[in-house]
Amino acid sequence: MKIGFIGLGTMGLPMTKNILAAGYNTYVVSRSRPPIEEVVKFGAKEANSPKELVEICDVVLTCLPLPQNIVDVYEGDRGIIAGATEGKIIIDHSTVSPELNHRLSDELAGKGAMFMDAPVSGGPMGAKTGTLTIMCGGDEKVFKRTYNLLKEIGDYVVHVGPIGSGSVIKLINNMLVGVHTAALSEAYVMGAKAGVNPQVLYDIVKRSSGFSKSMDWSVEAIMDRRFEQRFSINLLHKDMGLAIDLAENLGVPIELVEHSENIVRRAKEYYGTNDVSAIIRPLEQKVGVEVKRWNNK
Repeated sequence: MKIGFIGLGTMGLPMTKNILAAGYNTYVVSRSRPPIEEVVKFGAKEANSPKELVEICDVVLTCLPLPQNIVDVYEGDRGIIAGATEGKIIIDHSTVSPELNHRLSDELAGKGAMFMDAPVSGGPMGAKTGTLTIMCGGDEKVFKRTYNLLKEIGDYVVHVGPIGSGSVIKLINNMLVGVHTAALSEAYVMGAKAGVNPQVLYDIVKRSSGFSKSMDWSVEAIMDRRFEQRFSINLLHKDMGLAIDLAENLGVPIELVEHSENIVRRAKEYYGTNDVSAIIRPLEQKVGVEVKRWNNK
């Protein structure tokens, strides 16, 4: 089976390496030369366009940051849909709207190809170690045919329902990341202003009912003032916007999420390319404290 991968970014590059390590005959397309050159050294082959890639491969995986990137790669004369034929399987790992999933699925079905939305969670470390959570929306037959492949990049691979279901669950997850990170930012700034050691606060909350997994992602980075991008504020804000649009379409009021989106948007103005842990920084500056590790020597 020949596998194609489009999008060799922070997530896609290590995912492709794991597929290559499993012995799959793999072809790639990406906008940047360095990651292509890196995976070619691991045994990958380069295709000239998404259209050529899908013509060569049996299964094509895409992992791209923005909905417009997906549209650009899938549609047009050199896109995936132009090259799709009967029996091809296309899987998208990006975080987009379920509406876009349905649009692409319908367009591919018109060519006899099959589509599955399969967003991932676990961050760059999960991508590197092959321990991603993969939430798959689509025909269960397609899921079963690609399960062994997906297990090379994820340790929890689950079929969650029809087309778009994976994206719904991923948007809800990232919506909660925004809420939790906004809340923990306020909590730890409050503790710092009150003179509490943030490490002690973290240790206690981690053993108590107020804990969330977002603290494991953010608090250590905040205390060490390490805000380099793992999952950027820009991407989180994009995902929260998609979640709010989905809620509006469903007629579900999500006032807490909308308030948290405002906090994330303010942080994005100054720290958009930083990691989501940097959401705390505008509030730190407003209050005049920094949540940082104490020197106890």
